[in-house]
Amino acid sequence: MRSTPRCRRRATAYFVVLVSASMVTMVGLSALVAHRVQLRISEQESGLAEARFYARSAIEMGLLWIEDDPDWRDNRSSGVWVADVPIGEGSFSLEGIDPSDKDLADSASDLLVLIGTGAKGTARYKLQVTLVPQGQSLTCLETALHAGNDLLLDGTVVECDQTISANNNVVATNANVNADVEAANTVSGQYYNQGMADGASGVVARTMPDVAVFSSYVADGTPINIVSIPTSGGVPTISGELISPLCNPYGATNELGIYVIDCATQKLIITDSRIVGTLVLANPGSGSEVRGSVTWEPAVANYPALLVDGSMRVSFDKTPLSEGSLGVNFNPPGTPFEGAENGDRMDTYPSQIKGLVYVSGDAETLNSCTFDGVVVVGVTMTTTNELSLTYDQTFLNDPPPGFGEASTMALSPGSWRQVVD
Repeated sequence: MRSTPRCRRRATAYFVVLVSASMVTMVGLSALVAHRVQLRISEQESGLAEARFYARSAIEMGLLWIEDDPDWRDNRSSGVWVADVPIGEGSFSLEGIDPSDKDLADSASDLLVLIGTGAKGTARYKLQVTLVPQGQSLTCLETALHAGNDLLLDGTVVECDQTISANNNVVATNANVNADVEAANTVSGQYYNQGMADGASGVVARTMPDVAVFSSYVADGTPINIVSIPTSGGVPTISGELISPLCNPYGATNELGIYVIDCATQKLIITDSRIVGTLVLANPGSGSEVRGSVTWEPAVANYPALLVDGSMRVSFDKTPLSEGSLGVNFNPPGTPFEGAENGDRMDTYPSQIKGLVYVSGDAETLNSCTFDGVVVVGVTMTTTNELSLTYDQTFLNDPPPGFGEASTMALSPGSWRQVVD
């Protein structure tokens, strides 16, 4: 039987209604799914925000524990301090890490990294901050040159606008000393031209860095492998080079300009170079030396220029560092004449070390060395020929890590960051 037009119209209408209903249902289901997804995202964002708050709370708790406990370094170890402590609708955990040697108790000069982890449901957030020791400056920074044992002035001419000192004896032999002189024991010899005729004896010994002074620089520094340094006569020699935060001819760069060389008891020579940064020399071999022409300053204003864990000889002279003579462009990256393509190799730089120099063992200066800053020698300092010293109180007013008697821990600016496992 054939369908009538009326039946066909009814079937068509029914089909339209059915399709419309299905579309309405689908739209409704899509909206419901979208709502649920949005709700889940909102819940996750809310959970993450709370987890972040709990992580920050963990660090704040750690700061409070440090402030309330003068012996916190002895009472806490490097590692997990607390785990899964309930807070609000979640929990927090806290780690306190010594990044240098994992031993909080061995030195008050060591940095501390606090890592807080907050959790709520499946949301986790990890936050860390670095704390640096702060306190009164070591008194060795009050003079332009200080020796932890003896200061031997042997046939030298010393020009200095500030006191030079020693924690034992100062002995001048055929010297011409144009500086105030003091010693915890005695000042002897002849030709002291300023202050008391024989200098000031019997003064209070000055405080010195401890064995951990190198730790924070090693932790923050970029290693330079001694085998990557070319040799001259079989001796690793840094010559005709520019070293700076953006330039390291031997490997990766370091934004603070801190580079660490383990000499492995090999002799190392540094000559005819420009250094804008902090070099840390560990285990230098006998005869290791800075010589020729050098222009040297730290990249961070109050940081050391040179740290030597061992003994060192310094015999650079007043001859300016010349780009033209050496055929080297010493302009650091980021300056108008950084590239050799500019053809700018006509600059000269005064041969001097600006900043703080610390040698933990013995040190010897020869030729006509010029320092602008502070020189501290752990044991005996011997100087011959000419030595020019201009004192800079930057390091006394704002001591770098390892050169202050730590009494408090302070947040390192810019060190807050999220940690992603």
